Amino acid sequence: MMNVEYCPLYNCCVNTKHLEHCGVCNELPCDTFLALRDPALSDEEAKKALVLRQNDLTKRKEVGTEKWLKDKEETV
Repeated sequence: MMNVEYCPLYNCCVNTKHLEHCGVCNELPCDTFLALRDPALSDEEAKKALVLRQNDLTKRKEVGTEKWLKDKEETV
């Protein structure tokens, strides 16, 4: 069998906690969420990206994934 590594967020959320996404987790933002960042971003940019990700996940939780995806498609 092939040894496949998962994204730590995906592994925690989907494989361990059996949640649809991090936005429905009571621990958001957890240490794993806070630790993962794009290394190409400055500290300030990373903080902004973190806030945007968390807000996006909160919105997804509030409106549901189907509507959230539809809204995302309309903004592209």
